[in-house]
Amino acid sequence: MIHIDTDTTTKPTVVRLLVEGQLDLTAAGALGEALTGAARLGRLVELDLTRVDFIDGCGLGLLINATSRARRAGRELAISDASRCVRRLIEITDTAERLPPLLIAAQGSRAQVDERLAHRAFRAARAHAFRF
Repeated sequence: MIHIDTDTTTKPTVVRLLVEGQLDLTAAGALGEALTGAARLGRLVELDLTRVDFIDGCGLGLLINATSRARRAGRELAISDASRCVRRLIEITDTAERLPPLLIAAQGSRAQVDERLAHRAFRAARAHAFRF
């Protein structure tokens, strides 16, 4: 079961989707609807995955597909933070380069990029840039 809250008041130029529960095949419809609704507002869409307590390959596929659709549509999608299980699955599957940079909430209101995942994404982008 998944629950998604939408926040447009904290940051006026961002639609923040707080995802809670299990991110798996049963979440596809709800996540798809939430992302479509958020994209219609024409703002940066930020996914907060800190309350995801389970994710499987289908859930990861949902995130990768959402990232691809956003890029094709010229929209921005970011993951503002993620639970340990989400980070672990991204690390195990080595799919960081297929997702937006994972922003980690630091002390106070600052955010910083998770260096390990950002480094992998940079390496992948650099490798693709030099392919013909």
